[in-house]
Amino acid sequence: MSADNSTVTSLASGPLRYAVIVLVLAFPSVCLLVNRGDSIGLGLLALIGFWVGFRDGFARTLKREDGDVALAFFTFFVVAVLSYEFGQATYDGFRFLGRDLRFLLIVPVLVLFRRYPPPAKTVFIGLAIGGLLTGAYALVGFLHAPGGYRAQAETDLPIMFGDLTACIVLTMGAAYGLVVSARKTWLTAGFLLCLLFGLSSVILSGTRGAWMALLLLLPLLFGFLSRVTHKRYLALIVVAVLVLFAATFAISRTDVRSRLGQVYELFAVYRTALRTLLPDWNDNVRNLPFCDDQRQVLKGLLSLSWMAGTLNTEIVRDTALAADLHSGIRCNEGYAIRISASDAQYNYIIIPRWVVNNNLLPITRLLMRGAGTVYFNGEHTPQMHFDTLHYRLITVPGPLGFGGRVTVMAASGQTIWLVPVDSYFGEYRYTLMGTPVGLRLEMWRAAWHMFLDHPLLGTGTGAFHEHVQQMARRGLIAPPAAQYDHPHSDYFDALSSRGMLGLLALFALLGVPAIYFVRALKNPEDTSHAVGLAGLLLVCGFAIFGLTDTVFIHSMNISWYVIYVALFMALLKPGHAKVDAAT
Repeated sequence: MSADNSTVTSLASGPLRYAVIVLVLAFPSVCLLVNRGDSIGLGLLALIGFWVGFRDGFARTLKREDGDVALAFFTFFVVAVLSYEFGQATYDGFRFLGRDLRFLLIVPVLVLFRRYPPPAKTVFIGLAIGGLLTGAYALVGFLHAPGGYRAQAETDLPIMFGDLTACIVLTMGAAYGLVVSARKTWLTAGFLLCLLFGLSSVILSGTRGAWMALLLLLPLLFGFLSRVTHKRYLALIVVAVLVLFAATFAISRTDVRSRLGQVYELFAVYRTALRTLLPDWNDNVRNLPFCDDQRQVLKGLLSLSWMAGTLNTEIVRDTALAADLHSGIRCNEGYAIRISASDAQYNYIIIPRWVVNNNLLPITRLLMRGAGTVYFNGEHTPQMHFDTLHYRLITVPGPLGFGGRVTVMAASGQTIWLVPVDSYFGEYRYTLMGTPVGLRLEMWRAAWHMFLDHPLLGTGTGAFHEHVQQMARRGLIAPPAAQYDHPHSDYFDALSSRGMLGLLALFALLGVPAIYFVRALKNPEDTSHAVGLAGLLLVCGFAIFGLTDTVFIHSMNISWYVIYVALFMALLKPGHAKVDAAT
């Protein structure tokens, strides 16, 4: 019977080894460019791994360090289950636990890669192909897009696409020393081409978190490569990267310059909203309606508005605002937005507005003087014309389904003064918190309060949405932030939903593999050094992505992390181990 089993194993080894090689080569490209490609890749690897594990024995195949990594992954899942059981059970929580089950697949995938480890060059070739294909996809999309463009492929989220293509760039970059040591010009040129295409996909995703990871980790990558690569070869890749970044920064359609420049501005807008909204919430509600005549509020609104034509806008203190009577509307500070139109035929500004209920007919009010037209942005919406020397309260109606933006059109050569009026709390001021930066800061503030109320196990896995909606109804946070089911940060998600135990489990999920990758960097053998560096950059990348997004809430990210942690762990040669020949 033993001889028969040995024969079966021998016959299966060849096809299984080739199957593993094909899956590893194809995974980066299939994951990002094929619908459900991540699930297909992880599912196939796990199924084969289970078969190999039951055939050869899980314990006999895995090493001690594999057990440590598997324990960290299992702990993350167990803490999520405990939080779900002892916290508030929700449908979102049940759905998230289904995704977290993927962490448990680290065991069969590790077994498969231990039993049939693919050559290290296969792993890096697969990453290079992924960088080339995703970059080509992003560039073609950019060239054919009529306006602004953010690459996303089959991820359906530009942020996820940017994060994973950044992983491709960082991990394949770790193999640059191996490529140069081969002393083949065509190989080095091909590698750099794939790397630059991969960088293009990261940049064209518009993902600031991925850009930040590259900014922080590329110096680390170059520092390690300088130990094993000649300076002239390292200078070549540094120059190529800098030229690409400079080119994309100079091209306005990439939105790189605007998206980077917006960060500080949107942070300042959020601080304005926080100061003007929350301290006097009850007082503001009691005294509705009131005019938004604070200078910083109007400045924030103006920065979030869209303009067309040749308009000059500024925030001015208008004495006429305090002198006129406005039907009981409160105007304490006397600031207004002044809009001056020149000779263009169409001069208009679109002001954002927060809609409290999309099922109600929209109505808004503005204090205005001058000559022009105001209406809700959209087709066939009623237009209100005004021509007055004194401030007049204009009521603007709109059809169902509109109301998120108000358009003010100025006639050629005319000047308009306007002050938005809040008919309900936060009608205009909440838009200051409705930016990508503002929403994150508001969700993080909510998550921190949830952690303080439930410090050990949090509110419950997936309970963030329910609790943040309760906080919004009580006026503790801005309602625009209550529409999300996670706080857009792995760390705040862990604190709010799974408490201190969840945060420690997250640190273990990232930290335990990182320890073994760092140890492998002590090995002077080129292949082991490249694998250890790639694994370390992978973990550090996910750690940085998790600062501004809930990375491990998405199945694709979990699949990527499970496969590549298992893959790099299986190819490691610790620093104290005997140096073998390159794979």
